[in-house]
Amino acid sequence: MVIDLDIRITKASDGFRVTAQAPESGLAEAHLDSHALFASAFQEKLTQVREEPFTTSRALFREIGNTLFRALFQGQVQDLFFALFSQRVKGEEGASLRLRLNIDDEAMELATLPWEFMHHQDVFLATQIDTLLTRQLLNLEYGNIESLQLDGLPPTLIVIPEVGNLDTAREERVITQALDAAQIPYRVLKGRVTRQALDDALAEDRYAILHFIGHGVFEEDADGTMHGRLRLNAAGGPLQSGEDEDWISEIELQSLLGNHKSLRLVVLNGCEVGEVSERPEGEGFWGVVPALLRAGIPAVVAMQYPIRDDVAIQFAETFYRRLCTGKWAGHVDFAVTLARNACLLAFPDDRGFATPVLYLRSKDGVIFDPSAIEKAPTRHPCPEAPEPPRHLLYRYRNADTTTLLDRYHLLDSRLQRILLQLDGLAADATGPEAWRLRRYERNRDKLERELDEMADVLQWRASEACRELERLREQVAQKEAERNALEDAGEYVPYDLKNDIFSLHERILALEDTLETIEALIGS
Repeated sequence: MVIDLDIRITKASDGFRVTAQAPESGLAEAHLDSHALFASAFQEKLTQVREEPFTTSRALFREIGNTLFRALFQGQVQDLFFALFSQRVKGEEGASLRLRLNIDDEAMELATLPWEFMHHQDVFLATQIDTLLTRQLLNLEYGNIESLQLDGLPPTLIVIPEVGNLDTAREERVITQALDAAQIPYRVLKGRVTRQALDDALAEDRYAILHFIGHGVFEEDADGTMHGRLRLNAAGGPLQSGEDEDWISEIELQSLLGNHKSLRLVVLNGCEVGEVSERPEGEGFWGVVPALLRAGIPAVVAMQYPIRDDVAIQFAETFYRRLCTGKWAGHVDFAVTLARNACLLAFPDDRGFATPVLYLRSKDGVIFDPSAIEKAPTRHPCPEAPEPPRHLLYRYRNADTTTLLDRYHLLDSRLQRILLQLDGLAADATGPEAWRLRRYERNRDKLERELDEMADVLQWRASEACRELERLREQVAQKEAERNALEDAGEYVPYDLKNDIFSLHERILALEDTLETIEALIGS
């Protein structure tokens, strides 16, 4: 059981106001201790963590975390937290408290604080499943809040642009091993990943998870505007070292991903892409994460600081293992929390455990039902159906399968109406009633005979379509392997090859729809 505690920070005339509310609780209110957060000594500690090359000390992390916790949990808000934690979480087996931190855009300076360091009673809250920490952004145009959960398993796209100084192979390996263990389908897009290549990959299939491994920045432009960017590869012919870079901005990323509504979760393993700032026009949040949330993606994991390779790999490995298998399978917020804890245990003097930030705009953190792993569909051999007599094949030679299905449905409806009429007539009817009875019986027999003949033709066509489907799946697998080999080698992928793959997928989807319709209408 997960209990949601919604914590909101808004600007007030006398500082910052904090409100907190859980289901079946009243609204708790308090003032944020902004003096502690803006004190020069605390700001110096934050600067040390932000600018230190990856490692500092756990004692410093605890000092920062204690200050953040005490500043946020004051008065009634503190009382509500302690009551829920002691009575509900500690008092009920399997209970967790999800802290949903909402920060108003007028409190921008607080949205940039590393709340993932919050520390209380010798633990960092963001590393414990007792206190799941997620973020939201108030006053952001999310659109409708949709469920994070899928009907089946989440197809995953792993994007790895060509870079020279990251251990991308290890991270790829640990992610794919976890996905394989859960039978979750995935594709790895790597090598020279251009904007066009990423757009093509997203258009060729419906992905629920996108995982990016590469470089990111959050930096100031010449005009003073802050921008979050991800590094892709430049398009074109052979390029010199350093020229093969295409930094896609948050606006362009929003435009690209906003067209793919199947995406439920984006994980960005790129430095600083989790940072936010004020929009250039002074209203609302700005950065990669707000852009993705505006694009309609319910869950985003991003890094608020640069992160070491080994720490990033530890996070990715634990995150996907916990997301894909075990008692927390399917829960994004649990997987992030446990992955943070794994980083803390493996690298206790590194800030990496508090670097991943989870923004969750779903009602819960469930992306798929773990039971779907056992229910994953398996391909059955194509059913054998005898070829219908030649006169039937000739009769329906000009009717495609869709037309046949429509006619079958129409004739079946007529048959059902005639059967109802027959039910209303006595078997020993005389006079006009007997004439009507014989007419209905003749029409019934004729329709039943024609439906049986059409069913034979449709079942034979279904068998043929199933075998064609198997051939097309083999063809698309071969062509995708060819495309992947070119991408891995950093070579140009011809448009004809990409178009062939797209066309094959379209034909496969059409055949799958046809087979499902035939089975639903006349049975297998």
